[in-house]
Amino acid sequence: MNTLFIYALEVIICSGVFMSLYMLLLERKVGFLFCRFFLLASVIISAVIPLLNIPVWAPEAAVHSVGISVGELSVEGVFSSEAEGFNYGKFIVWFYIAGVVVCVVNLLLQWLHISRIARRGVSQSVDSVKIVRTSENIASFSLFNTIFVSEAISAEDLQVIIAHERSHIAHRHSWERLAMELFKAAMWWNPFVWVISRRLTEVEEFEADNDVISSGHDAKIYVTTLLKHLFGYSPEIANGLHNSLTKKRLKMILKNGSGRYALLRKVAIIPVLGCLLALFSFTTREAVANDAVQSVAAPTTFNSYVEFHQWVMMNVIYPEEARAQNLTGSVVASLTVGTDGKVKDVKIVKSSHDLFADEARRVLAKVPDWRPFVKDGKAVEVKYMLPIHFTLGEDNGETVGGVVVKSFK
Repeated sequence: MNTLFIYALEVIICSGVFMSLYMLLLERKVGFLFCRFFLLASVIISAVIPLLNIPVWAPEAAVHSVGISVGELSVEGVFSSEAEGFNYGKFIVWFYIAGVVVCVVNLLLQWLHISRIARRGVSQSVDSVKIVRTSENIASFSLFNTIFVSEAISAEDLQVIIAHERSHIAHRHSWERLAMELFKAAMWWNPFVWVISRRLTEVEEFEADNDVISSGHDAKIYVTTLLKHLFGYSPEIANGLHNSLTKKRLKMILKNGSGRYALLRKVAIIPVLGCLLALFSFTTREAVANDAVQSVAAPTTFNSYVEFHQWVMMNVIYPEEARAQNLTGSVVASLTVGTDGKVKDVKIVKSSHDLFADEARRVLAKVPDWRPFVKDGKAVEVKYMLPIHFTLGEDNGETVGGVVVKSFK
């Protein structure tokens, strides 16, 4: 659960940095195509960077044959793992799935509404573009290769509206809208994804507005047309005529111009990306190796002593100082699983060396919770005696006090 929280936090930080970079250096200062690409890529890159483990340094280490084995577990008490407490990990997973479902359902409802408008409207094809005229109260919008307009729109305004929506179709903005809606569904918990989605809509509208003005339409008349058709149904998945009709969009229409130093602004992305990789992705080769081994058995909640047995084996690290001194030995630890599944009363009962005792304490201090054990229908405490053996050298084996001691290369 902690790992998921850290990942989510790092994703939010990365996307927030990219959004700030866009607003400070790129917005309305570089080309529309680059802005669209940057916004879409920033969502993907923000989700990928925290997942990367890029090894940048390999520390020197003496080569030894190392073996760590965990002895048989001695259990005081009769137990059953039938009882289960509140599982926060599962709650978070189901909460996330619920958010995804809500977003996907909203997307499907928009799609069904648009399909209904298409079925009830009158359609015609003009230059490979389908135009649907409807009696419903909608603001004109386009989706893929289809333009939806109200029957109440005059012939004079219709020409401008068709020019605007044709620009959306030519630039394939609908595919970007669909991709962004799916990103929002997958990362609904990230507030910056919603902000980025809105900024992408604005850029697409800027581009369509610019195409209309560049084609020869009068800017002031065009603004008047936008304001006349401001209200009505316009789905998020589609490119609507009035979408993102903000003050800065009106300024963009009435005063066309490009920002200075566009190339330098684009190049500024590189050091920011490098900093994010250094913060969240760079690690040592040794750390990568340890993560790969320890991730094999890292349950959120133990359901049996076998899982605990495996977890200890995967998390114990042979002390460097002990390896340097060619030390071997054993530790016997005791711990108690409470009625709430929490591990408590961790003690080192016996140890052949303080280095091994310290390593056992380190590992057992971060033991995850258990499912509570039950006897006669009631949760009970269970105490374990846990031998851990640190070995170097050739394979051999012996039995000491009923606990199997293993030694291997």
